[in-house]
Amino acid sequence: MAELPFGKGKKWATSGAGAAILGNWTLSGIYTARTGLPFTVTQGSNNVGINMTGLPNRVGDGEGAKTVDSWYDVTAFVAVPSGTFGNSGRNILRGPGWQSGDLSLQRRIRLSGERVGATLRWDVFNVFNHTNLGLPDPNISNTATRATITQLSGDPRIMQFALRLDF
Repeated sequence: MAELPFGKGKKWATSGAGAAILGNWTLSGIYTARTGLPFTVTQGSNNVGINMTGLPNRVGDGEGAKTVDSWYDVTAFVAVPSGTFGNSGRNILRGPGWQSGDLSLQRRIRLSGERVGATLRWDVFNVFNHTNLGLPDPNISNTATRATITQLSGDPRIMQFALRLDF
């Protein structure tokens, strides 16, 4: 959090009405980033029990182009007959990373002495409008969508304004 250098008593001070308008602003923010979440490649056509999806055999490392249309290498996984346990492990691949920067600008205003005041606030979430992708389709039985990313894991830039009265 940082108080902006405007207003009475600041290095960039203005005089009169300008000091009253430009003073008492606070800027704060947070930046969050993480690596991709692990996920398991599955085989939907492999029924190994009630409400259970089997795993395919792994014949390669599975690392792929890491694009929206082909996140992992589907040729590294071979389907096994239904009811057979494949040798692929759980959570062996990672999805896309995630990052977001949020900013807040606010100003405290005294309305009547020390007892009554207001706070004006402007919040911007995902200020850089970074696209955060969801996990790819892990089911190699879905030939049309396997290894593709079809959803987002975060929102685009969102702004909100707020007015809070204190008394």
